[in-house]
Amino acid sequence: MIATPSLQPTAYYEQSTFDSELVEVFENNWIFAGFVEQLANDNDFITLTIGKTPVVVQNFKGQLSALLNVCSHRRAQLQTGPQGNRSMRCPYHCWSYKQDGALAGVPQNNTDFGLTQEDKRALSLRRFELELCGNFIFVRVCKNKPTLRAFLGPYFPILQELSTSFCDSVGKGSYEWHTNWKIACETVLEVYHVASVHPETFAKFAKAECEIQFFNGHSTGNTPLQDAPKKWWQGARKHLKIEQNQNYTEYNHFFIYPNLAIGLTNGTLMSLQTYEPIDATRSRLNFDLKMVPRVDGKETSEAVKSAIMANFNEFNHTILEEDRLIAESCQKNMLSVNTPGLLGKCEDRILHFQNAWKRDVSQNTNQINEDN
Repeated sequence: MIATPSLQPTAYYEQSTFDSELVEVFENNWIFAGFVEQLANDNDFITLTIGKTPVVVQNFKGQLSALLNVCSHRRAQLQTGPQGNRSMRCPYHCWSYKQDGALAGVPQNNTDFGLTQEDKRALSLRRFELELCGNFIFVRVCKNKPTLRAFLGPYFPILQELSTSFCDSVGKGSYEWHTNWKIACETVLEVYHVASVHPETFAKFAKAECEIQFFNGHSTGNTPLQDAPKKWWQGARKHLKIEQNQNYTEYNHFFIYPNLAIGLTNGTLMSLQTYEPIDATRSRLNFDLKMVPRVDGKETSEAVKSAIMANFNEFNHTILEEDRLIAESCQKNMLSVNTPGLLGKCEDRILHFQNAWKRDVSQNTNQINEDN
């Protein structure tokens, strides 16, 4: 038999496995947090949860820092929105913090708390590893692990180029799926399902073939585009006064373990997606769309961006809905079986992803298929 067993069904819904992977997969690896341009100004911030850890990434007078997004006083969340601009001051009692997480100010300290400098140091926020790859921001909760460059390996220069070549923001959005985050990831890691799940959408966009490359848990899938979308994008580039990125002229897809997917369309549009675990059977798919910039250096008009966003949204939404329905069906059916599914050679990117996941969680979960 050429096929390989997939993960045990319990890996997709048992709480013990989910609790383990939040730490072993997410907190122990570099996680994409956002873009440098989101933090261009002093006090700009973005927030996210990595595993079980609330994180805020903030600009402190030009320096970026990743800190625990929990006040040391009464455990309120320091920055409450997904993105914004305000100082690192707790909205509950106004305790404030510095770039290194040190406690900077405590209202009524002399009369009500009497905290010494040593006391304040003990109340510093946890600070996390933060590294850049071009304009991409990555954060890692656990210390004393490989650098981002070592973690990404050959993908470091690729992401570095993509972050600077596809930099004109078009739009963003999110979807909630009633599936484990791994099933959501697996929907983009093979083209075997395209003919049956996407006969009127992706099948007319790209061919059902894929050239694959691997490194650690990361992988690449290069898929030739059909002629029609190539002609459409050629016309769009002429109209928009933009030039094609010659390194990625088909549909080029990169998966950065554990939950970042980047799809490039005809060297013109980048769709960056993250698959965020909500609980054992729910996930959130977040996407950002970015184009190559105009050759004349001018800003693409908002009207044009809106037209592109509308065109992409209709296409993307349909494909994602088709994937969601299948993924949620798989999730539901995991409860009724007790043996793993099968992965064919055409699903090797999923196998590569699962093997990386198993390496991460094998010390702390019994829900792994021991046959692989």
